Amino acid sequence: MDCQLSTHRYPIRAAAGKIEITPSKPVYLAGYAPNRLSVGAHDPIWGRCLAIQCGSETIALLIVDLLGVPRHLGQRIKRATHSIQSSHLLIGATHTHSAPDPYGLWGPDLCTSGVDERWIEEMIHKLSRLVDDTFARLQPAKLQFGYLEAEPGISRNDRVPAILDRELAVMNVSDEDGAAISTLVNYACHPEVLNNRMITADFPHWLRAEVENRLGGVCLFANGALGGMVTADFNSELFPPGEAWSEAQRIGRRLAEHALKAIQGQPIQSEASLTLHHTRFPVPLMNERFADLIRSQILDSHLTKNGRVTTEMTYWTLGSAGFLTLPGEVLPNIGLFLKRKMPTSPKFLLGLTGDALGYILTQEDYYLEVYRYEASMSIGPIIGPALTDHALKLFTKGHPSI
Repeated sequence: MDCQLSTHRYPIRAAAGKIEITPSKPVYLAGYAPNRLSVGAHDPIWGRCLAIQCGSETIALLIVDLLGVPRHLGQRIKRATHSIQSSHLLIGATHTHSAPDPYGLWGPDLCTSGVDERWIEEMIHKLSRLVDDTFARLQPAKLQFGYLEAEPGISRNDRVPAILDRELAVMNVSDEDGAAISTLVNYACHPEVLNNRMITADFPHWLRAEVENRLGGVCLFANGALGGMVTADFNSELFPPGEAWSEAQRIGRRLAEHALKAIQGQPIQSEASLTLHHTRFPVPLMNERFADLIRSQILDSHLTKNGRVTTEMTYWTLGSAGFLTLPGEVLPNIGLFLKRKMPTSPKFLLGLTGDALGYILTQEDYYLEVYRYEASMSIGPIIGPALTDHALKLFTKGHPSI
């Protein structure tokens, strides 16, 4: 469903909220390796929601501390939500590698799902209630946007070091008196500093805490085009395995400092236009391992229909800023290309939002030896070009003059 492009500016209304989703008992953690049963929580994990209304248009961004939110799980959350139409509720993940398994791939063995369905049901109830409660609290609001290039030493590309997007984009939402409602921070980096058995949001925990301590409100971290392999830049050899807590804290706090600097002195907008364009498209599932896991019911059977995966993307604009959802871990070269084509400023690439289809590579990169692991965790070589094609079409719909 596409909204018509609007050049009219309307008063802004917004609200934000968060709800804790930390499991109360041990769960299998997603990422790194199977059979990683949690032994406690270092910090709580959350669902965080930002709702915005301009005129008759509304949108909600829900970011969850999970490795990913597959589309079929997102649809379950949307069906339980009553305050907004489903295509306007965008559900993403921070991509922390220390939260419950939402896929099934990280259970006790290769033949047993790691999903705790009871916890999933509780999470769906909490997140849908969070979205509805957030919309019930909409109030007059103002916006600030900013962006800058983060310093070296925060992220790195372990595959091709020269291809790295260090741009950090920020949206600050405040009430009529200037008090913070929410801050959205967008940056590409795997939250995988901590490989142990503790539940943690990893570096986004410290990022969000620092922003909230300094500004107030609810801080959301949305990952970017972090695929292949954009990860935290620290020397793991200086720490016992899984114990680089100080580095997770350093990276989170440095990103928070950058976010605060990016919006300092930026213009404040009390009116804006909000447009949204949404698309769904099928791509063939060409990863035989994933197909086998679906047949054995380790992965959810709703992922495919007739050998194809249906996924989705959304492009929305708010004032001068543009936001594109990416349904997986997009390689940074694709992300940088899409940023060049996006005719807005600043540019937000919301990775792992709308779906979580693993790594998304160009067709040329898919067959390179350097990306052998990424290809093994991708649905196939078609998803990259299909995503790029649909993104460019969304830009054209959002900006007919280009």
